[in-house]
Amino acid sequence: MKASFLSLKYSCAVGLLIALTACEPKVNQDTPSHTESVATSSSDLVGCYTVSHEEPAQIKINQVEDGFNMQMREPEGSPDVWDKPEPLTVIDVDKGWDYFKVNALDLNKNDVDAMIGRSDGMMVLAKVKDAAKNINPRLDSSYVMYIVQGSNTVYKVACD
Repeated sequence: MKASFLSLKYSCAVGLLIALTACEPKVNQDTPSHTESVATSSSDLVGCYTVSHEEPAQIKINQVEDGFNMQMREPEGSPDVWDKPEPLTVIDVDKGWDYFKVNALDLNKNDVDAMIGRSDGMMVLAKVKDAAKNINPRLDSSYVMYIVQGSNTVYKVACD
């Protein structure tokens, strides 16, 4: 009887251990944890932008062999639609945050995935994280642009 009692006791202990480990949450290696940020490529910034949905694109961001460039729309009636391309560089968010640290959008550094900008600092384009856009009522776009000491949301639109 003592042997069967011990085997029942160990069987119950093993069963309890299996039940407890089976209830532990499984960690999916394919899904990033909430403390890990999902990196966004600067190539997500390629496209055309405007300040209003009703206007045609005013700025065009292209990816080229050596990085990125930007073009501004020429005035109506000009022989070319876009001006001469200006080179852009990828900007580390920690360094580029100085352009956006004072803003009326309640945006903070952790809200930004990627930045590119002109080397003279006259224009910087930032990709806002989807989570920030979803919880911040002042953001109605996934993109924020700094142009000459001011920042505002801009809209990615079709290029023409």
